[in-house]
Amino acid sequence: MKFSTLIATTFLLGGISLSSTAWAADAVRYSGFIDSYPKLEVDPRGGGGQLYIKPGASLGSYDKIMIPPIEVWLADDSKYKGFSPDELKAITDEFYRVMVSNLEPDYPVVSKPGEGVLIVRLAVTNVYAKKKKRGLLGFTPIGAVAGAASGAYKAKLNDATIEAELLDAATEGQLAVLVDDLSISKGGAEQTSWADISKSLDYYAKRLRARLEADR
Repeated sequence: MKFSTLIATTFLLGGISLSSTAWAADAVRYSGFIDSYPKLEVDPRGGGGQLYIKPGASLGSYDKIMIPPIEVWLADDSKYKGFSPDELKAITDEFYRVMVSNLEPDYPVVSKPGEGVLIVRLAVTNVYAKKKKRGLLGFTPIGAVAGAASGAYKAKLNDATIEAELLDAATEGQLAVLVDDLSISKGGAEQTSWADISKSLDYYAKRLRARLEADR
């Protein structure tokens, strides 16, 4: 079965707790993380995301995954730009761990492109940094997302967006694009945390694995 058909009912679709209402295509905020944004369509299941599937694309030939460093993009109008590199590394390392734990060992995560390798590019964009209110000694050591959720990492995530791009590693051809606005106004939550975003990435990783298995 074609990936374009399967993905419409599994991997890049379905509701997540932060995203329950579909939003119009012209509301997509293009961060620039993806070099070439194709025409995105509203998730037909009302999951809230916008997606593109290359016609005729299939995942059946991919048995390895390459995940370039996951990125966090500050919003252009974020007044504060003071994210610590160590803090960002702790957060993105946790996101990477979530992805890998859902894929391996059946789909090894590799560090180099090649035949049979699917590249999964990921970013959390439209993040607003906030100045820390306590002195450096008042913060817990750099840790995983749990530390971020407890307030060690200051950021306004209510307007955060997950962006994903699937590429064929051999040709660098674009197979799929997902842009999912995680606005809390959709899910009714009072505040979005790094841990919430980690759960969303866990959801997408599980869907990707399911699609890889189905296409085989």
